[in-house]
Amino acid sequence: MTSSREDPEILPDAAEDEPNLPVNPDSVNQQQPPTLLPLFDCVALDKLCHVAEMLQDRERQRIREEAEIAEKRRRWAEERAEAHRQYVFEVAKAYALELHSDQAPKSKDDDEEEEEVVKGKSRFDDAKKAIKKRRRYSSRSSDAPCGGIELSMTRHRTAPTLTELCMRVLAENSEAIESLHLVPDHLKKKISSLVSDSSKVDKAFMQLLVDDSPSEVSVKNCVDLEEEDLTQILSECDRVSLQVLNLDLCGRAMTENAITELLKRSPNGFPSLTRLSLQGAFCLTDNALALISRSAPLLRVVNLCDCSLLTFQAVKILADYFGSTLRGLNIGGCQGIKPCDVFRTSLSRFEKLSSLSVAGLEGIHDVVVEFCTSRGSSLTDLSLASCVGVNDGTLWTAGRYCPNLEALDISELDSLTDASLKEITDGCRSLRSVKFTRNRFSDEGVAAFLEVCGGSINNLSLNNVRNVGQETAISLAKYCKRLHYLDLSWCRKLTEEELRQIMSCCSLLRSLKLFGWTQVTEDFLEDLSRSEVSIVGLKMTSLFAHPDDSYPSVDAKCF
Repeated sequence: MTSSREDPEILPDAAEDEPNLPVNPDSVNQQQPPTLLPLFDCVALDKLCHVAEMLQDRERQRIREEAEIAEKRRRWAEERAEAHRQYVFEVAKAYALELHSDQAPKSKDDDEEEEEVVKGKSRFDDAKKAIKKRRRYSSRSSDAPCGGIELSMTRHRTAPTLTELCMRVLAENSEAIESLHLVPDHLKKKISSLVSDSSKVDKAFMQLLVDDSPSEVSVKNCVDLEEEDLTQILSECDRVSLQVLNLDLCGRAMTENAITELLKRSPNGFPSLTRLSLQGAFCLTDNALALISRSAPLLRVVNLCDCSLLTFQAVKILADYFGSTLRGLNIGGCQGIKPCDVFRTSLSRFEKLSSLSVAGLEGIHDVVVEFCTSRGSSLTDLSLASCVGVNDGTLWTAGRYCPNLEALDISELDSLTDASLKEITDGCRSLRSVKFTRNRFSDEGVAAFLEVCGGSINNLSLNNVRNVGQETAISLAKYCKRLHYLDLSWCRKLTEEELRQIMSCCSLLRSLKLFGWTQVTEDFLEDLSRSEVSIVGLKMTSLFAHPDDSYPSVDAKCF
């Protein structure tokens, strides 16, 4: 207290500030302390000023940060708008190129970029939503006439070449041919196809085909051949140069006795044979197949369709001989083959199988699922037509594990829904040939599939898909620019105007099947008769008018 009293800055001088007052003698002796004034602390004031400056600095920093964030947001919005404009430009450019250059293939970079954009999304679902939206607003555009589309007749059907005319004459008079010496194999094959269509294949014609050591002998109709005829023809031909042998419908001739006798006469068998087709050989047994497999070590493709005597042992025999080399196997219609553990194990032993047909086999669902899971990455051709038990789960497996499929046949499978179309669309991006015959898919589902995958498809069958209508027609005309073969038989919800639009837009179309169509006029038939497209199935059209433009099956690539 003493030091504070002596501080002149804190306590004023009593002598200077206070007036002279009379002194009370009583108060002198009491010595009362003087009253203290409030202290003024400079340190506290400095601290307050410092805090105020800090708050001001923080406020200024916050304002600067908000301004920077606002600037970043503005720049981001501009970049996003520019990216959107660029995206719209690229989409419009791609659409224009698609309209004016239908056959221009997409580059690998474009495909990868497109996959990145839609990664994690279902393109099928997006397309289906767009189609439903299009249908919702279709009433607005219904006033605009979609009909009146004229078929382009600038390219009329070309006249047959001299070679084609000569081959037809030879086929019509095959019994008078004395020799096919020096005729190339590809022309022999065409002549044989024409003769087979007219059911004129006999022993003499077969002998003409095997002369001159051909590399390929292809006959589609051998019903008139006997065991002895087949044995003699094959034993006399040059089997060293023979690489392809197609003897379809050789039922009563292809027996175990005939094969045994052939190998007795020719112990070396078929050392160069790589492709063998014995479709419809209803007398072929497992033992006969074992003899053939032993005599043809280089087999890569085997067609045993509709060989009713074969059992699961036939698949085991082929797996034993060609498990690591076989590329194509067709056992469709072999009713003697029943699903079992041996069959399942044998099928999984084909390491490089790229083409498989099990059409018509019952209870094959589990076997197909297991095979696709283990070997599906190498499959390019798959036929499941008329396989009782195949459902959406089977197609889910195919879509997930068979990304390289190019040909798919899922005809006559009533249990399939649009869910199967979704899995195929999202999983199988390389499809070229598809058959949807007698399925219950919706119009929107088929249209969505075509919008996503239609650009690469050249062979399409919608035979008896009764729900197919306007949306499918729009997708066909807009996206399926590379179609060569189209089957619209019994699609009675389609109209004549929609068919005109399809034919006008699909400029590469070569063959069109229209069985069951009653909704066309005589004028339209007259227009069709002048077009280059081969029309089959309509009134006033012949089934055999264009034998050279045969409609290919899904497995035609291998079998």
